Amino acid sequence: MKSKRTGKTFNHTPVNCPKHVMQTLGFTEEQAERMIRVRRILPFVESRTEPCIDARKLWDQIGRPETKFADWVARGASGVFRRFAKKSEVLEQSVTTKGRPRADYIVSRDCAAHLAMRADTPEGEYVRDYFLDMEELAYKLIRYTPIRGSMLTEIDNQVAHQMFVIAGEKAKSGELPKSLVSQKAMEMRASLMSLVCRVMTGLSASEWRATIGRPIRDSLNVDDLNQYSRAYDSALTMLAGGMTLSQIEAVLNLPYGNSVDPSDYIKTPAEVA
Repeated sequence: MKSKRTGKTFNHTPVNCPKHVMQTLGFTEEQAERMIRVRRILPFVESRTEPCIDARKLWDQIGRPETKFADWVARGASGVFRRFAKKSEVLEQSVTTKGRPRADYIVSRDCAAHLAMRADTPEGEYVRDYFLDMEELAYKLIRYTPIRGSMLTEIDNQVAHQMFVIAGEKAKSGELPKSLVSQKAMEMRASLMSLVCRVMTGLSASEWRATIGRPIRDSLNVDDLNQYSRAYDSALTMLAGGMTLSQIEAVLNLPYGNSVDPSDYIKTPAEVA
């Protein structure tokens, strides 16, 4: 039997969340691209008050207001710097250069957001939107990650175990060569997963992937994914109770039949471009 899945690959945070998950959570292509592009320079950390963002890089990203960094710190941004320095959210650093030492600053996420809000530039608006989107992403991942990373993984492991039990019994009775137990178990597991997909969407797992472009679990929004996990768990319970796949499908159809409309997940040409 293969080693159990742990779900670690689905434990996304705003720092490493991939683009397709952002879009699954309802963000547009433009929002996802902005989050990925800006976070390389302005990291989004869990703490809002820990100094971690290079103020010079932030200044560059918000359109270089005041033209010179030192002038921006002394004039346009001075009030914000003073306010957050009192809360120990601004660290001043002396950087050695060929000429006179240069003053740089490391600021907190909250401080960086306030500095971006004061920048009356298109770039400043772009960065402000980045911070707002990343805040929203963090909240949405709180709901999404446990379902995708823990709940479904645990059900997967239980289904795999049950399928190995069933395949093993078939091998004991002579219905199946022992050498094919593992293969048969994985085939039955895939069949159950496809059954759940078909009940909920009218499409098999392979048909969903061909139509939508991604596996169903990587496509569903949080609410539909929660429904999927409930249906999958119910299927597991019935499987453990000795029901056949056809019996399981008939029972699942009552609460979950066609509960997900595939057309809600088909991207328009504009969204794909």
